[in-house]
Amino acid sequence: MSSSQSEQVLTLLKELSLLKKLDSGYEAGSKTGNERTAHQLRQERHREITEEIKALAEQKKNDEQS
Repeated sequence: MSSSQSEQVLTLLKELSLLKKLDSGYEAGSKTGNERTAHQLRQERHREITEEIKALAEQKKNDEQS
């Protein structure tokens, strides 16, 4: 994995950590309409990040096979 790819993964993992922290606050608190919407957006971003990390791993795998 290139340095750039490693940095991308690290950035994505940091973002996942932040999303998890925000979601734990959501789980503990009251659920207003705005908070539910924000939670749904965080869940969607979580899925996007997961896909981005998978794509980077697949790219690494392909690069190693070349």
